[in-house]
Amino acid sequence: MKTNTKWMGLSSMLLALALGGCGGSDGVTPVSEPEGDRFELRLLGQDAELYEKVLLGVGRVEVTTKGVPVPFRYSPAARSMDLARTDHAYLLGAFYLPADAQDADIRVHFDDMGAFREPGGTGLINARSGSIGFKTPRSELEKRNHVVIQLHLKDSLFQTRGARVLLPSTYVVH
Repeated sequence: MKTNTKWMGLSSMLLALALGGCGGSDGVTPVSEPEGDRFELRLLGQDAELYEKVLLGVGRVEVTTKGVPVPFRYSPAARSMDLARTDHAYLLGAFYLPADAQDADIRVHFDDMGAFREPGGTGLINARSGSIGFKTPRSELEKRNHVVIQLHLKDSLFQTRGARVLLPSTYVVH
C-alpha cells in the first residue's frame, strides 16, 4: 500500500510538472494580447550592501499616455521581490503603448508594508509614500523593449521610530 501511495504522489508530481511546462507562458502575456506595442517594466535593487533581504511588493502600476490609461498586465513576481538581490531585475509587468503614442507616464505604487533583514536584526518598511513616477519616451523604449527602474536602497530607506520608511531614490535605464 505504501508503494502505491509513493507512486501516486510521484506520478501526480510529474503530471503537474508536465502540465506546468506546457504553453511557454511568461506569466505576463495574456491569451488575447491588447492592442499596442508591448514593453516590459522591471525593478532592480541597487546599493544593497547594508541588507541581507529587502522584501517589497508592488501594489499598483499606472501607465498613461496623453492622460489616457494604457493596458498593463502584472507579473506574479511583482508581488514578492527581494530587492537586496542586485543581480536580478524583477519583472513588474508589461504595458501596451498605442502606435501613435510618443511617450508614457509611469507610476509605480508599492504595497503599504515591506520587511528587511540586516546583520543586526530585522524590521518593517513603511512603503505607503514610496511611489515612483517618471515619463519615458517611446524612442528609448524601442531600443530594448523594456525599462528598468533602479531603486538605490542605501539612499531610499530611512530609519524612523518604529520602522524604516521608503522614500525612493531611483535611476531609470532603457
